[in-house]
Amino acid sequence: MTDSFDFSDLVRADSNPVAAAAQHDSNVLEALHMYRAAEAAMRRRTGTAMGLGENDLLALRFILDQRAVGHPVASKDVTRYLGISSASTTVLLRRLESGGFVERRENSADRRSSEIVPTTAAEGDTGPMLAVAQNNMAAAIQTLTVEEARIVARFLTMMRQTVDQIGFSS
Repeated sequence: MTDSFDFSDLVRADSNPVAAAAQHDSNVLEALHMYRAAEAAMRRRTGTAMGLGENDLLALRFILDQRAVGHPVASKDVTRYLGISSASTTVLLRRLESGGFVERRENSADRRSSEIVPTTAAEGDTGPMLAVAQNNMAAAIQTLTVEEARIVARFLTMMRQTVDQIGFSS
């Protein structure tokens, strides 16, 4: 038994038009798939350690990230981000609230709606786990040249922009 999954069948030129256009770079797509699988496994481990399901952890990460850049988050934002129903979002947010990870506050700009904000406990609980991961990733990035880092950043930005559009109607 091997330690890695063979993604070559996912990037065969005859089965994937994107891969056909970049067949000479199929190893990039395979590396990206492998990274995504490793990241998903890390999220599951982190969620388990915190007593959260994967969607709960994704929602919390979204709320923390939005808060960090000064964007208020409403439940409809979580619904859209996760691609789940508003009823599922309500249940998810109740779990995060009862776990002490988020609070609902009156939206100062529109008092008819509420804002979802992370608690200091949420920031503290996720902080140490994520700090270790951030430090390890920063060390890996330091091995790149400035030009390599620029290319990787441009590629990942294009991939994010591509996947952010999947599932949303124009």
